[in-house]
Amino acid sequence: MKEFVVYILYSEKYDKSYTGYTSDLISRFRSHNQLA
Repeated sequence: MKEFVVYILYSEKYDKSYTGYTSDLISRFRSHNQLA
C-alpha cells in the first residue's frame, strides 16, 4: 500500500497556509517553494 503524508505549508509572501496530502513530500516542498 502506498503511504501518504498530510502537510501544512505556510507562505510568508501571501500570508496563507496550505494543507494537503502527498506521497512525495520532498517534491511537494520543492513545488511549493518554486511557486512562492
